[in-house]
Amino acid sequence: MNISLVSARNIRRSALKRIAAAVALLPVALSLDSALAQEYPAKSITAVVPFAAGGGSDTQTRIWGEAMAQLIGHRIIVENVPATAGVSGTKQGIAAEPDGYTVVMGVASTIAINPVINKAADYKPLEDLQPVALTGYTPYVMVVANNLNIKTLPELIEYGKAHEGELTYAGWTTVGEFARKGLELQTGLKMIPVPYKGNTEAMTDVIAGRASAAILDISSALPFIRSGSVTPIVMTGPDKSSALPDVQTIDEAGVKNYFIDSWTAIFAPKDTPKEIVEYLNAKTREALKSEKAKARFDELAIEFRDYDVSQTREFMEKQVAGWKTLIEKAGAAK
Repeated sequence: MNISLVSARNIRRSALKRIAAAVALLPVALSLDSALAQEYPAKSITAVVPFAAGGGSDTQTRIWGEAMAQLIGHRIIVENVPATAGVSGTKQGIAAEPDGYTVVMGVASTIAINPVINKAADYKPLEDLQPVALTGYTPYVMVVANNLNIKTLPELIEYGKAHEGELTYAGWTTVGEFARKGLELQTGLKMIPVPYKGNTEAMTDVIAGRASAAILDISSALPFIRSGSVTPIVMTGPDKSSALPDVQTIDEAGVKNYFIDSWTAIFAPKDTPKEIVEYLNAKTREALKSEKAKARFDELAIEFRDYDVSQTREFMEKQVAGWKTLIEKAGAAK
């Protein structure tokens, strides 16, 4: 008999045995996952926040964690990892055991922006992590100095054309800088960027008229808007804000295919069992409907989006694609 034919038969027989063994083990693996999900959670859950304590994502995480603890009977331990623009904390979440006891909080910069502009962010956010639930959505708003006497974005664009080289833009975040670049690409509006260390210094200069404009999250902007210190001219996302119902959306202002907004979401390591991801999503949505969480969100002008797991992933896919397109158009991709 042909030796090569015998070898081929032996290889085929061996492969069939391996497949049969794997199929036989599949119910065991599935039953282990189901058992794990039934027992979950049996202890505290760690939420990695890839930024320092006190920031927006940290605040939202703590609101969520407090509400969750009331439901599940175990603490949510917040671990702040403030390094490398959020890359270190995100990688820590990716590398965690996929058992549901470590989640990582993601924001636009860590999930949608860093992988496009930062070589250190050598991860694929929607492959290396599973989107679990949106914990908060925060619109962004463009504000201008009162001394400009401008009320809408079209008025600002017209002013910029008539006063070339006069408009300045106060920036202190990656999101804010891409907001400026994107607006310039879409409208032709030219503003000289002026970097600041933080929003306090930047907004001080906008209030004083030393800087013309800024784009920032509505939570940070509202105190200045409500005091009449600056003028809001456009919401940079697709939706109206209940906190500023009279301010136009970017679409209403005539600018299409542009969005700048802010959100915080829970992500789990990629191999976390589906049952646990679904559990965390359901409990998160329940927790954030509690009266205490709703009151804190209203106070901070944070919106709650009641998304299931598939809707959360769909939202993230749009965010990742939208930011990638904007960054590439701005010529800032790594």
